[in-house]
Amino acid sequence: MTDTLSSWIKAFSDCEIPVLYTSKRRIHALQENEQDITVTVLTEIARQDPGFSISLLRHAGRSTKKEITTLSHAISLISIPLVIKMLTDLPALEKVTDKNTTKNIFKVYAHQYQTAFIAKEWSILRKESENNEIFTAGLNRGFVRFMLYIIDPAKANELEKIYLSPDESHKIKEKELLGYSVDEIAQAIAQNWKLPELIRESYSGKHHNPKITGVRLAAEFMHQIYSHASVHYPDELINRAAKYIRLPVNLTPGKINWIIIKSIRNSQQYLPYQPLLRLMMSYSSSRMKELKVHTTGSKQSLSYYIKLLRSEHPNRSSLELIELAVSAMKECAGFSRVVFMSFDTTEKCLKMHLQKTDNDLPNFKQFTISLGLNKLFNQLLKKEQTLCINSRNQHKYTELLPQPLRPIRTTATIIINSFYVNRKIVGCVFVDHGDTDKQLTSNDLHSFKTICTELKAAIESTIMKRKATRKVA
Repeated sequence: MTDTLSSWIKAFSDCEIPVLYTSKRRIHALQENEQDITVTVLTEIARQDPGFSISLLRHAGRSTKKEITTLSHAISLISIPLVIKMLTDLPALEKVTDKNTTKNIFKVYAHQYQTAFIAKEWSILRKESENNEIFTAGLNRGFVRFMLYIIDPAKANELEKIYLSPDESHKIKEKELLGYSVDEIAQAIAQNWKLPELIRESYSGKHHNPKITGVRLAAEFMHQIYSHASVHYPDELINRAAKYIRLPVNLTPGKINWIIIKSIRNSQQYLPYQPLLRLMMSYSSSRMKELKVHTTGSKQSLSYYIKLLRSEHPNRSSLELIELAVSAMKECAGFSRVVFMSFDTTEKCLKMHLQKTDNDLPNFKQFTISLGLNKLFNQLLKKEQTLCINSRNQHKYTELLPQPLRPIRTTATIIINSFYVNRKIVGCVFVDHGDTDKQLTSNDLHSFKTICTELKAAIESTIMKRKATRKVA
């Protein structure tokens, strides 16, 4: 094949794109059970199958003059019966490629899904609308890498070696191999197929669209992780991500890794090969320069406790991890009273579970907060959120707090966080500065949120590892 853009366009346009066997099985099961097959159902199948997804976008782009924005939009334009026929008629990936090629394509699929998932979650953090457009762009912008395995497996293997190398000159080596960089080939094909604008424009840095910035930044993060086989991020990359998603720098690595863990959990049922699973099990993420936050007079640094939460101990219980987090809040963030209340799913109440207080303050006696009787906590536990009670709003909340949790001083600031793991309520964290005049600072709040984020990721990582171990067993 002559390595010209026109020859690449023809090769990719002529290529029949196989779909995952699980996708065919899902549509067959729906047809057998005579269930309604809606645009939503088909969109969900396509979101978990990048081959089917790009087939839909290519078909829609060729058959309509309208600008396509999302997978659901493409399905609506093609029509449900024709999409079902496409999925039924297309060959199964596992039957038309050898075992090694299939595994390599699965790896690219997982990579693309994680890029899309991160970009969409970032868009939600930024409170942007139409984040499904971003997911569609993130999922499909890397189509060249997996389709090349079908067109020219030998070149695809060489390209993957180049891509996964930590060498920064990978674009130069791509041109030596293919005649053009992957982005140049992908952009030419995307324009020819009339793929969504966010995909077409995502290959060039010359744009002013924040959504494209998010997609490109998510792709950059995934390349960093895969090429270095590590979730140790360079400062420069973390700083750009923190600015984009509007989070403090010290919270950003933990937030990104939690999103990656969530993406694996959401996709591993239908994408059978998850190359980041083992890496995320240990949750050893940090910035290249380890975050160092010290509080004057504290026994240990916050970074010390973060390392403990991130360290790989598969036999640690959630209780042990919570104890570490409570200690971090007491010793490092400098709170005078720290209480973790666990949620009793049977009795629908919070029960005092762990506490650490200053020596001159009395220990909390056992108490229970019934959600049926307490409007504040009933509302607070409906979703994951943080409530700050200070001198300006104490009059609204003091009477709603159980007696032991009420502010000791009228100038006191209290932080309460409803703590969720895997989208389920686990409990509630309460902190304040006790019987002191100390006021809550932005650093206190950042430290509190950092510890909560690290604890959440550590527990979810441990749960995921146990499930993977059971499957292997």
